[in-house]
Amino acid sequence: MARSGRPATVIARSVLLIAVIALASGCSSGATPSAGLATPLPSGVIAIEAKEYLFAPSTITVPAGDVTFSVKNAGTQNHEFKVFKGDQEVGGVDGFAAGLTKDARVTLAAGEYTFMCRLNGHDQLGMKGTLTVS
Repeated sequence: MARSGRPATVIARSVLLIAVIALASGCSSGATPSAGLATPLPSGVIAIEAKEYLFAPSTITVPAGDVTFSVKNAGTQNHEFKVFKGDQEVGGVDGFAAGLTKDARVTLAAGEYTFMCRLNGHDQLGMKGTLTVS
């Protein structure tokens, strides 16, 4: 048992600080899917599932700024998640194995983008989507 109330006070303040940070980050991220097409995680991260030859969702709308995509490889092959403005790659994550989840944090200006997996020609087989940044 502690000799004074000081350790308990430090713990209480730490718990309060963590709660305030969690609440603030959840309220300030602003990343939301359009029409329920993507599922925002509690922290405002956009969840995407990658499988053979598709991303779910395949259409996403987010506000401009920093956006974090949490991409789960639910398929059986290696996949990647890359965001493009025209032909220029603006961010993403390299190949990752089945069962893994990787986060891609990208700073986006307003406009139209695409996201895709180019490994083994997966984009040509339909593994791509559209990203609208408002």
